Amino acid sequence: MASPASFVFARRRRIQLLAVAAFVLVIVCLELYSLSRDPDSSYLRFEWPNPFRGAPGAKARPALALPAEYDELLEHPVPQSEYCTERFTPSYLDGFRTHAIQYCATGSAALHCFQGHNRPNGEIDSVCIGQGATLDVDRKQFALDCELRDPNAAESERGLIPFDQIRGEWYDSGPRFTFDHFVHIGRDSSDAPAPTTPQSSPSNTPKFALLAKRESNSNIWHCLMEIMTMTMSFDLLRTTADPSREGGPFFDDREDVPNTEVIVVDDLTDGLLLDLWALVTGRPPIRLKDILEDKEKAQTFAEVPRSIIVPIAGAANPIWQNDWDDHDCGHAPMLRAFSHRVLGFYGIPTPALIPHASHSSSSPAPVNLTYINRTDKRRLVDDEALLAAVEAKYPHVRVRSVDFSAISFVEQLQLVRETDILLGVHGAGFAHTMFMRNDHGAVVEIRPATNDYRGFRNLSVMKGLHYFTAYGAQVPVGKQPGKRGAGAATLAKRASWHFDDVKMEKEEFMKLIDDAIAAVS
Repeated sequence: MASPASFVFARRRRIQLLAVAAFVLVIVCLELYSLSRDPDSSYLRFEWPNPFRGAPGAKARPALALPAEYDELLEHPVPQSEYCTERFTPSYLDGFRTHAIQYCATGSAALHCFQGHNRPNGEIDSVCIGQGATLDVDRKQFALDCELRDPNAAESERGLIPFDQIRGEWYDSGPRFTFDHFVHIGRDSSDAPAPTTPQSSPSNTPKFALLAKRESNSNIWHCLMEIMTMTMSFDLLRTTADPSREGGPFFDDREDVPNTEVIVVDDLTDGLLLDLWALVTGRPPIRLKDILEDKEKAQTFAEVPRSIIVPIAGAANPIWQNDWDDHDCGHAPMLRAFSHRVLGFYGIPTPALIPHASHSSSSPAPVNLTYINRTDKRRLVDDEALLAAVEAKYPHVRVRSVDFSAISFVEQLQLVRETDILLGVHGAGFAHTMFMRNDHGAVVEIRPATNDYRGFRNLSVMKGLHYFTAYGAQVPVGKQPGKRGAGAATLAKRASWHFDDVKMEKEEFMKLIDDAIAAVS
């Protein structure tokens, strides 16, 4: 039989446990009361639970593992400035992740946006994912059942901006333009049933849609910049925890790639690189207008919710922001990962390097020089004679004069991968610098006299390439032999470095070539 002392001990133990429980209950009640007083909190409102939404005031999302493409690129980082690290390494994604906000206060949808703060001028870039979106066929827009809210005081202090301050970009591009023209945000007042979560959608129905509003379909540099920011947007979602997926990412390759569409919302013709928008999904992009014209498909998009992704604008690509000053950003895994992905997408192999003999050798190894032959504007005056001089002086140099606009993009990539020296007058053709072999080769850029663009110089540094440049004299249109076609008179009135041809004396031209050949030999 228990002793009187044991009864006393048990009674005291029960009292202690009750006191602890009461204390915990008081703390919980105080916390709940505090939350109920917060106008930005949605958890205590009487509404159906939202499977997508975390707390509107949630802090930065945790980072998850990077895609495998980055593994080798991150093994041997090179010391560099904070400027370079914040823009061209995965720290760029971290900057967006630490500025995350969920804009929906009520509704069945959620709108998570991530904001980048690394522009020198202080402008803020955005990428967003709207969960639970359906197609409003009448409006010809995707609809999010969402009552927007402003950032609370803590979020504003962290630099988060109201939704209506999200920016657009040139050529009617960027998140602002996409939201204004292709996404309707507001509470659903209809009697339609609440949408199911994407996880319960039929297995053959995509549950993600990236909305692509292109800024260009004709300039390869512009096209590549916005396709690259699309991949960076996916990388951000791949590496950021989604509160509705129990610690999983917003975008999981294993589950989500087969169920993702890229939807082109603009009316531009196919133009350049439309096929490359399939870089992440592996599926050809589809057009919004084609969905709307197909009643069965439109009905599916109207009934089955999906997550819509509004990517970082092409003009917001940090490479675009790296063009007017010299920056030695030798460690640029973001760029190299993109280059690797594009080459893999088209199945372009890396050719073996041919060891170059020493300067004293009587039979130096071949050097492949590719000249970007511009046939419309910014032509190099007397280019044929200049290239002939190179061949005469350097018999081992294989000079190839190529009009990139006359061959396919795959052929361009194959040619560039075999190139040791890329030569030409300033222009979008130097976008191919990003596809040259890493840490091998030279870029020779001839710039119009009034052009001070540094972007291709900086791009060369990111790829580990030698870079040489010199200015040429501008020759206004119509002041040299050769026909320009019917538009010559009009262009002459707008003469500038954009349109003028460029002339360089033979001695100066050969000095550039001498230096480039010495660098790669």
